[in-house]
Amino acid sequence: MNFPKKEILELQTAVENCRKEAGRIHVAESKEQRNRCKCIERLEVLASLKNKLLGEVSQFTDYSSYHVLIVDDDKLMREITSRMLKKNGFCHIDEADDGHNAIVKIKAKKILYSKQTPYDFVLCDLNMPTISGLDLLKLVRKESPFSKMPFIMITGTRDKESLLEVIKLGVRDFLTKPVNEEDLLEKINSIIL
Repeated sequence: MNFPKKEILELQTAVENCRKEAGRIHVAESKEQRNRCKCIERLEVLASLKNKLLGEVSQFTDYSSYHVLIVDDDKLMREITSRMLKKNGFCHIDEADDGHNAIVKIKAKKILYSKQTPYDFVLCDLNMPTISGLDLLKLVRKESPFSKMPFIMITGTRDKESLLEVIKLGVRDFLTKPVNEEDLLEKINSIIL
């Protein structure tokens, strides 16, 4: 079943516009305060609808054809993330325990498949030994056939410099540890839908 992608995009745009509108009103008189409250109420309703729609999309989306790479030096985190993906219908899941092994898997998979990018998206830990998630992202962005591959960074840190750098390199989104299944699917859906 195809879900109306256009309606989801319109809803996301409306939520963002409402957030912007609410953020612009700093000092308000009574009428402006009422308008701000209405905007915040609309924002809450729209956010609730968005979450409901994304939940419904997850129920009807066939994830079985998507190829995913999980990169994390923590074996337990890779297993937990992989289980969440499998539970929701993902079938093609590869794992790498560091950035070096991730590069090897990306290049090997590119040889096997003729797709533009060997993975539909990469879930990558930001802080890893040897080649960090940030360094992996830099390497991938330099490789022409892989430069557009979507990354979701998973991190337990709030290091602003690293976060700003991965944003500049075009990371699609962030997840904080411990990873929540609902948040994970929401971030994935925002990439693949």
